[in-house]
Amino acid sequence: MLRLCVLSALLFTMACSDDPAPGPALRYYEVGFSDFTDEREPGGADDWRDTSFIVATADTQLIRKITEQLAQPVAQRQIVNGALAPGNGGYNHNAAHNFKWHFKEDDWHLTDMSAEALDGRPYSDVDLHNAYWLDTVKRFSPWHSYIKNEITP
Repeated sequence: MLRLCVLSALLFTMACSDDPAPGPALRYYEVGFSDFTDEREPGGADDWRDTSFIVATADTQLIRKITEQLAQPVAQRQIVNGALAPGNGGYNHNAAHNFKWHFKEDDWHLTDMSAEALDGRPYSDVDLHNAYWLDTVKRFSPWHSYIKNEITP
């Protein structure tokens, strides 16, 4: 009988808890880079780690916009622009390489253009010069980026 009372009290306490309900689940997307040639990287990325990275969001408006973007040709898709946070967030990687940074899940968007200071490469710039990007630049918006596809973690 005592066990039943304790169990009932525990269940009542859990049901009346002030803990908020879990938020919407994050959705994950691979960011790719369109083919380009410039003086910095003739023929494209020099390092395979610069070819993609992963972003996450639970924002329904952003997810709707991403879905629209995925239906368009790559050349018409917008670029990503996000606030940087330390660590890979548990998901930001390219193959076996885990990046030292990720976009804050609630502070990134798609845009048509960004400042040149925010342009760069995920590994050769942001990863290798992590403190500078996190502490000084604080955002990353590679000019040739686009949402490539949705992925499952």
